[in-house]
Amino acid sequence: MTVPAYYDRINHQLLESIPKNLGRIVEVGCGTGALGAAYKKNNPNSEYIGLELNPEAVTIAQERLDRALCFNVEDSDESQLGIAPQSCDALIYGDVLEHLQDPWTILNHHVSWLKPGGYLLASIPNIQHWTILRDLIQGKWDYQDEGLLDRTHLRFFTLDSMQKLLTGAGLIIQGVSRILAHNPKEFEDFYPKLEPLAQHLKVDPNRFKLLTETHQYILTGVKTQRRLFIQTLMMAPLACDRIRILEPDQFSNRITGVRAVSSVQSATLSLAEADEEKVFIWQRALLKPKTALAQQKNLLQRGYLIVSEIDDDPLRWETPSDNGLFSYRSCHCVQTSTEPLAEFLRQYNPYVKVFPNQLAKLPKPRPQSDYETATVFFGALNREDDWKPLIQTINEILDELGDRVSVKVLHDRQFFEALNTPHKAFSPFCAYDSYQQVIRSSTVALLPLEPTRFNTMKSDLKFVECAGQGVAVLASPTVYERSLQDGKTGLLYRSVDDFGAKFRELLVSPSLRQQLGQAAYQWVAQHRLLEHHAQARAKWYFQMRDRLPELNDALKQRAPELFETP
Repeated sequence: MTVPAYYDRINHQLLESIPKNLGRIVEVGCGTGALGAAYKKNNPNSEYIGLELNPEAVTIAQERLDRALCFNVEDSDESQLGIAPQSCDALIYGDVLEHLQDPWTILNHHVSWLKPGGYLLASIPNIQHWTILRDLIQGKWDYQDEGLLDRTHLRFFTLDSMQKLLTGAGLIIQGVSRILAHNPKEFEDFYPKLEPLAQHLKVDPNRFKLLTETHQYILTGVKTQRRLFIQTLMMAPLACDRIRILEPDQFSNRITGVRAVSSVQSATLSLAEADEEKVFIWQRALLKPKTALAQQKNLLQRGYLIVSEIDDDPLRWETPSDNGLFSYRSCHCVQTSTEPLAEFLRQYNPYVKVFPNQLAKLPKPRPQSDYETATVFFGALNREDDWKPLIQTINEILDELGDRVSVKVLHDRQFFEALNTPHKAFSPFCAYDSYQQVIRSSTVALLPLEPTRFNTMKSDLKFVECAGQGVAVLASPTVYERSLQDGKTGLLYRSVDDFGAKFRELLVSPSLRQQLGQAAYQWVAQHRLLEHHAQARAKWYFQMRDRLPELNDALKQRAPELFETP
């Protein structure tokens, strides 16, 4: 048996439909593994398994995929596969189901391999295509070597029967995309002759046109799963609401079965649907027993998992002696942004989860020409203690380099006034898009933080934002050495002299700025995009809800006043 050419083709529209960074994927009819290899290129941590009838194709696929087996899904012994029920994140069928004798039975069985919420993606040729209708009217049904009437096709589907195939296997249809005819001009000429027939049969002509011009459909089905309702009350909406709540909510709402809403200062507790498991998140709330006790009791009685969200040092606002940090001990669990914060909070609540700050999207990579100019970015507020030890060195280097360097300052008027250079510009507090534009217009960013308690609790968000714009960063080890790779994705300084040497080097070397900026951009693309991490939040909430009896017992010990009757 030889390998036909189409075994090595990639259906790029199918490839783009596969969700990113899935765990285990099984492709039935993987051919030479071309589709899986293309997916693995950008999702290297996924496990991609291919099943294929053609042994020569399997030999090639074994070099490309994590595993490839010569296997007939209709009559082979599945014990050799090692695929347990509910162990797969996605099943892929690229022009395969129409070749099976009984695709309905096979699909019903294979869905058992999927985890709840797992995806099934299938590309299926459309027998309602206009060329088939045209030829049928002429009495033609001629099998071919490939295409809609491939001589190895055993089953034929319209969009309606495709959807019934998936829903009959217990899947929810999440998306349908189309691949159009290869000869659109011929279709436009022929369709006016078909349209009167659609009108005579009382078929919507607009829908009929879409159905007959479609050569192939790509359907995405999702295995039915538990439903989750995430409700956040933002008590400090200007403090990281976008990065900690609003953008994560956007991505949560893209997960089948998950719904997220947020509000400011007040919340309506009647929004959840009957079959949704409920999560209530207090964002940066300063809860005091006198006023919050009744609210927490109400949430418990309504069956919510109660979560406290905090991304800054809690001791900035209250001390343990005030209320025993009631904001954290009176919730089932806590979510935060850094491990140092989590370590502190576990003194008051052992159920703490770290969700590092992520970016919702990346702009296009910067062109090399951007790095020719040395433009320094500094954006902060009330950070005099952090930059004051460095300002003399900064001014000496700026004086030495003169008009070869310019500085852009956001928010910090004191820092701007302390700069002894005419080549500087100041912007006050501004909208986030403007903030991003200022970073984008720079090529070097200064991120100094002294090793104070408050600073060590901060996140590396400023580095992530600068790296996401391809900016070369010079940062303190405080906070930033947890993520920045010194000499690879940025530079760390450990003394004033070290700062001065590295600052000067960055300003005089376009190649160093480019090297660090581009490497930092790639690091963010690989590690700090929300699309790669959004499902982790929903997964944790489900895990915590599964532990509610245990969490309630622990809550009685930490905050017994929640369970006292008046």
